Amino acid sequence: MKTVLLVDDDPATIEAWTLCMQGEECTVLCAFDGNGALSILGEQRVDIVVSDWMMPGLGGALLCQTMKNDATLAHIPFLMISGHPNPPAFVSYDGYLRKPVDMETLISAVNRLCAAKKRPLY
Repeated sequence: MKTVLLVDDDPATIEAWTLCMQGEECTVLCAFDGNGALSILGEQRVDIVVSDWMMPGLGGALLCQTMKNDATLAHIPFLMISGHPNPPAFVSYDGYLRKPVDMETLISAVNRLCAAKKRPLY
């Protein structure tokens, strides 16, 4: 079973994503900003982070950058989601989806990124 960390400042979005992931028999953890996500990442093993880009406080871009610069978190796939038409070019995220997100597309992206993480790099 995968553990998915969902990060968004909109409670309705978190609720929709949670229902989607629970339907896939995932363990779901939630945070409403990047600081909350980092706190969870310090305490829990997570298989993937799905995060909104624009949030008050520590947004998705800085959360991703912080994770990729931390050797203990850099291996965790990061799926960036935003209503903005162009993804941030300066961030090393592993996948990007545009809001509104179709739930089948979200499930597919999470499964693909988690499967890619498990493949050997040789």
